[in-house]
Amino acid sequence: MKLPVIIFISLWSISLNLEAQSITEIRKSGRYLYGLGKSEVYEKADQAALSDLISQISVNVEDSLTILRTEIEGDYKEYAHSVVNTYSSGSLSNALRLEEERGGAYTVIRYLPKTDLNKIFESRKQAIINYTKEGLRAEWKLQIGDALRNFYWANILLRSHPEYNSLKYVEGNDTLQLKVFLPNRINEIFSNIEIEVQEQSYKPEEKYARYTLNLKYKNKDIQNLDYTYKFKNSWSGTVDAANGLAFLEFYGDDAKKDKEIKIRVEYMYRDKAFFDKDVQSVLSSDLDLPYFNRCELTAHLDKVKTENPPLLVDVESKEKISKIEKQSFKDKFQSLLTAIEKNEVFSDTSLFTADGLKAYNQLIRYGNAKLLTDNNNLEIIKINNESMVRSVPMKFSFSKNRDFVEDVVFILNNQGKIDDLNFSLSETAINDILSKEDRFASQEVKFFLIRFMENYKTAYCLKRLDYLQKIFDEDALIIVGKVVKKSNRPDDSYYSNFSNEEVTYQKLSKKQYLSNLKRVFDLNEFVNIHFEDNTIKKAKKDINIYGIQIAQHYTSASYADKGYLFLMIDLRDTLNPLIHVRTWQPQKNKDGSIYGLEDFPFETL
Repeated sequence: MKLPVIIFISLWSISLNLEAQSITEIRKSGRYLYGLGKSEVYEKADQAALSDLISQISVNVEDSLTILRTEIEGDYKEYAHSVVNTYSSGSLSNALRLEEERGGAYTVIRYLPKTDLNKIFESRKQAIINYTKEGLRAEWKLQIGDALRNFYWANILLRSHPEYNSLKYVEGNDTLQLKVFLPNRINEIFSNIEIEVQEQSYKPEEKYARYTLNLKYKNKDIQNLDYTYKFKNSWSGTVDAANGLAFLEFYGDDAKKDKEIKIRVEYMYRDKAFFDKDVQSVLSSDLDLPYFNRCELTAHLDKVKTENPPLLVDVESKEKISKIEKQSFKDKFQSLLTAIEKNEVFSDTSLFTADGLKAYNQLIRYGNAKLLTDNNNLEIIKINNESMVRSVPMKFSFSKNRDFVEDVVFILNNQGKIDDLNFSLSETAINDILSKEDRFASQEVKFFLIRFMENYKTAYCLKRLDYLQKIFDEDALIIVGKVVKKSNRPDDSYYSNFSNEEVTYQKLSKKQYLSNLKRVFDLNEFVNIHFEDNTIKKAKKDINIYGIQIAQHYTSASYADKGYLFLMIDLRDTLNPLIHVRTWQPQKNKDGSIYGLEDFPFETL
């Protein structure tokens, strides 16, 4: 999660080393593009100067802005000005500035060298390439919501770039003409989304109807997707689907059997755009943004699967569950699920440990938890003295028209009592860990890694400060910003690769970090995170030190962001994992990497 203080370096301040000049000298030199503003209020003068600079840039780049020249109607000069204006909140807002005050009025000049004009567009070009690359990666991992967002943002940034007609993306032997590829790929994704009604619950006496949906992309479960659905003449709030499951829910007069319903798949993601000022600027501009009508899909509600899978199924595990043990738990567990579905207090506390009951109550209070389906095909896996029941799909609803779908994992101790509950990782992330070679980790350690990641995610969603207090080392290196700097801890062996001359950073103590986190938790009705991608590496030496790199989306009632998280985990005591290092960066490094084990004195497998 991003904390509030991040230090940004101006594009212009690092590229120029100018001696002090007067406004008159800048205007007469002929070397600069500039804009002037005058007002008795400094802020108004500055804004007028920036607006004038944008107009001057528009005039200078009109010939190169061949954007949609044959596609748009109206004043092309005005369109070119609108395009350049989308840069004002990003690189242009950092243009150099001088001011003079005379007689109670301010004169402000905003300027940049003409030779640096192309630099205005270079960072946006790189963003277009990066979003395209991330979109392809997300689509491959069946993270279809992430793929649509990345492709659409690449598409709209491309439409505001001088190289609209020529920009290409090259990967291996493939060369993609982006102005053709991006809209086609978005439409292709919509065309390959399949919606199947897995289950319906129709209760006319309660004026309630629920349809559980299975979402597939090219016959595989979609890992994430955001959507709204239509009832009468309005649309629902946003639903975050996960692991192939989604739902439609109707109350009152809308709770009736129907043959079909419209679903609108999200692809613009305006609510997440403020972590990228360029995207936010284009989305809020008066440019003609593309709309993809194929985002509206139809769910045929009269075609429902009739299968009733068994409640619990053994899977490959280190130890098998005895039939007697399994049947005893199955009976109690079914009663628990029934209580959750009916929103009733579950009276049989003998099913839980004290910690398990606390975790259960936290989860039930998180967004009015409800079961997503009555027919659960669950897996029960036994590793050492613990068992995991994976996974019960639930939905969580909040007052700000936001619903989340999460698979819930129940952790059982060696007496068969529920000792903890977690939100599951995606199937893709789980399979990525389990498919690694044996030299990476034993099957047992792989499940501990999965459990750790699920604990970590759940701790933020359910605001479990006590768990976070436990897993962070007292001397943990916690970094917010673009780089990692050397720790001052006495045992500096982990951090010896970092000198004291690293670029500006913000380092927090464990106490500071958790204090900030508590304030965030207290101020927000809900917190939810999902991992767009994760890469796990192991230190090559014979120690259980793992590095986890994550593209993380953070959403709360008041804020959302995306960033890149690195955790250095010590699993030498698997029951008591420790985080030695946590770094968060708002964007990748220039070479496309994010911080990881390689930045510490470890070779990796």
